[in-house]
Amino acid sequence: LHAFIHDARRFAISTRSVIEQAPLQAYCSALVFAPEKSIIRETFETCVPHWTLRKPRVEAHWSATLQTLEGHSSGVKSVAFSSDGKQVVSGSDDKTVRLWDAATGALQQTLEGHSNSVTSVAFS
Repeated sequence: LHAFIHDARRFAISTRSVIEQAPLQAYCSALVFAPEKSIIRETFETCVPHWTLRKPRVEAHWSATLQTLEGHSSGVKSVAFSSDGKQVVSGSDDKTVRLWDAATGALQQTLEGHSNSVTSVAFS
């Protein structure tokens, strides 16, 4: 049971953006991108619609990446965690600072108005 829950969490985190925007896509879109040997994919493989003829090539197992924070339009120069570990801040060449929820990866706030790239961020 522990392994199943761990795998389900990995699946939910990695496909969060798809599931948030279109929950029913979990079966016909998100599931086919889960690693071939993941417990979730093996358990729910029969739920993938039969009309999904070609499936993408995916890795066999989960990678070390737990989450990708998407939002900056240019390279990220600096990242920092809050002292309680609940938030992440990032600075970018797109001249913005973004504040994220560390647990969910949800964007909380974007700070704009810098005249140059943001090369360093920190919590105080």
